[in-house]
Amino acid sequence: MPCRYKKQRLRYILTLLKKQGSVKISSLVKVLDVTERTLRRDINDLVKTGHVRSCYGGAVYNHDNAFPLYENNSLYLHQNIIINQSKIEREISMNENNGKVYILGSFNTDLVYRLHRFPISGETTRALFSCCLPGGKGSNQAIASAQANARTYFTVKLGEDEFSTKAQHFLNGVGLEKLTIFTKNDAPTGSAVVMISEEAGDNVIVINPGANQEITSEEIISCYDEIGTANVFLTQMENNPDATAQAIKFAHTAGVMTILNPAPWRKEVTDLLRWTHILTPNLTEAEAIIGKAIRTPDDIRQAAETMHQMGPQYILITLGKDGCCLFDGSTHQQFPAYPAVNIDTSGAGDAFNGALAARLACGENIANAIHYACVFAALAVEREGAANMPSHELVLKRLACTKY
Repeated sequence: MPCRYKKQRLRYILTLLKKQGSVKISSLVKVLDVTERTLRRDINDLVKTGHVRSCYGGAVYNHDNAFPLYENNSLYLHQNIIINQSKIEREISMNENNGKVYILGSFNTDLVYRLHRFPISGETTRALFSCCLPGGKGSNQAIASAQANARTYFTVKLGEDEFSTKAQHFLNGVGLEKLTIFTKNDAPTGSAVVMISEEAGDNVIVINPGANQEITSEEIISCYDEIGTANVFLTQMENNPDATAQAIKFAHTAGVMTILNPAPWRKEVTDLLRWTHILTPNLTEAEAIIGKAIRTPDDIRQAAETMHQMGPQYILITLGKDGCCLFDGSTHQQFPAYPAVNIDTSGAGDAFNGALAARLACGENIANAIHYACVFAALAVEREGAANMPSHELVLKRLACTKY
C-alpha cells in the first residue's frame, strides 16, 4: 500500500497505535511502502503532539483520558448517534459554578468526504472515505464550550424531518446546561457537504442552511432573559442575519461580552461589528471585511487595526497552523499553534471559538483563554468529526507540558 501523503501516514500510524499500543518501524515499512527514515520522521512528528513516545525500533502510545463522542466510535449519524452521556453529565455536573456561555447558532447534518486532493472544476473523483456526522458551527461551538467546562446554553432551529429527530437526540446528550430548539415544518434541517483533502491537509465546506435561516424576532425575544444573564454571548453567521443582529445587539446592550465568529462570510457582518467585543475571523473572512488581500505579517497587523476601527474591542485573526494574532487597540500579539496530527480540520475554528468563550466566561484573561483555545483546537483536529471535542482534563494535561 504505497502511501505518499504524510497526513494519511500519520493518521494510519496513530490509529494503529491507539488499537495496538505500540508499532514497529520494520512492520510499517512493509505496509506503507516508504523508507525507515521517512517513518522515523513521521514518528518524531507524532511525538511532538504528546500522543506518542519513541522507543527502540518503533513507538508506544501514551494513553489519555479522552472519551469517545460516539458509542463504539461509530461515525454514522443515521446508524448510531448514541452519546457517552454518563461521562459527560458527570464532568459537567461537577462545575455548576462555572461561567455561563450563551450560543445562538446552527445545527447541520455533515456529509463528509475524505479525498486524496480537491477536484478541479468539472472533475469527478473517488472518495477515500465518507460518513454522515452531526455538525453546524453553533452546535460544534456549544459542544466545545461545554467540554471546556462552561455552563452552556444553546439555541437552534431545526426542520421537522428525520435529521431533526437525530439532531435532538444528539444535542440532548452532549452536556449542555440548557438546549432551546425551535422548529419549522416547511424547512429542512440544515446540512453541509465537507470535503477533506489528504494532499492539502485542509477542507472546503458547502452549506444548505435550511431551518437555520428561519429564526424569528419573537423567538429571539423569548431568549432575552437567558442571554442577559450570560457571561459570554457567542454567535456566527449560519443563521438569518436579522435574528443574529437582534440577539448580539441585545447581549451587548445588556453588558454581556459578545464574540462574533464571522463565518461563513456574508456582507451583514460589517453591520454587527459595533456590537462585538471580540471578532474572530480567519484570513479569508478578514480579507472580506477589509476588502483587500492579506499576504504578509504586516498585512495581518494592518488588517487587524482596520477592523478594530470598525467597532470591536479585540481582533483575533486565526491562522490555522500558524496560530492566531490578537490586537487590542494598542498591541499586537502572536499566539503559536500547538503541534497536532491533522485528522479532520473541519471543526478547528469552532473548537477554538467555543473553548475561547468558555474560558473567558470562567474568568480567564484573554491571553490565557487563547492559549487554552489553541491547545483545545489542536486536540480537536486529531479526531474524526467536527463535533468530536476533547475533554477539559485532556486540555489541561497538554497545557501543563506546553511551552509557549
